[in-house]
Amino acid sequence: MTDCLVTDGGATAGYLRVGRHDFALYISPPGGAGGARLHGCPRLHTALAGHEVAVLRRLQHATSVGGFVGELREVLERQLAADALAGSLTPALPPAAFYEQLIAEVDGIGWASLCGLSPSLDELQLTIDDTARRAHVLTLSLPPDYPARSPVARAALPAPFELRWAPGERPSLAAAAAQFRGALAAHQSLWDELDDLDREAWVLEPKHPTRDVCHRRLALGGHCSLLVTLHPTAPSSLPELRFLGAERSIAPLRRALNSRLAEWRPERRVRLNLQALLGLALPSPVAADAADAADYSVECAICYEYLLDGEPPNVACDGCAKPFHQACLAEWLQALPSTQQSFNRLFGECVYCSKPISIEAVR
Repeated sequence: MTDCLVTDGGATAGYLRVGRHDFALYISPPGGAGGARLHGCPRLHTALAGHEVAVLRRLQHATSVGGFVGELREVLERQLAADALAGSLTPALPPAAFYEQLIAEVDGIGWASLCGLSPSLDELQLTIDDTARRAHVLTLSLPPDYPARSPVARAALPAPFELRWAPGERPSLAAAAAQFRGALAAHQSLWDELDDLDREAWVLEPKHPTRDVCHRRLALGGHCSLLVTLHPTAPSSLPELRFLGAERSIAPLRRALNSRLAEWRPERRVRLNLQALLGLALPSPVAADAADAADYSVECAICYEYLLDGEPPNVACDGCAKPFHQACLAEWLQALPSTQQSFNRLFGECVYCSKPISIEAVR
């Protein structure tokens, strides 16, 4: 098995192969009060024993997930070089009492809640509904001496989630599920607002958001979009807003928003507040299938991509309002014999409507 790591919504999960050993890991998104956190299978915890603080420090200061994974691999390779540790990574099977305890606890919470179980029975997934009947998955990694030691929990939540036990309290699956329900209750308002945006507005991205993602990019029309990031602990307050598109097109929207900021009402839906402040109706999901859906596109009309070197389209045609990356449009115009150049500026025709368009040449 080779490395298999997938990043979605800011979180990274999968398997890391070092030597002959596979380590399951999950890196939570960097957002939130606790910052990025590393979770893993019992084998990973055994290999990193005594190095947890150093690994966490490397994660907090890493500039990219790939860079941190490379450093983590180096740490594991050094640990595996010791024969004693390499031998300890293949522990004996848990005693029969471990399996008896696990089966009894799953009986107690109901087998219908069990949606996943690893072949070695050291990791299980529980489906738990919140008060709005939204399904959430809680993953529990069980140490070999469970329940003497607590399981490690991970879930798609906007804030870090860790199991905590009172002095003398014995860990159990039922208690872990109860703690998870408490964590779900804290985010009901946030998910209500995000579900309303997903249902009533045209969300350009993310296409398949997980419950730990607090942002939505909404189509506005005129080849513009709005990136809305809700506050996890105060979702009805004024969110972080960023207009995306050509400056000529988004400038009027920005002015309208700034002139009406005092009209934000926390008791009103975020979507309705945005419509009131912008003075327009947000396009609905059905607009994506309409005949004029192309009018809402925000991708570059030449390369058909949204981001180029991390930047969205920043030039728009005065005639048809099609958006372009400056580099894409400059390259296109330079290839046309009819384009004129004066100093560092190109004068030509729009790719689509043939109206005059000019742009600075990209060096």
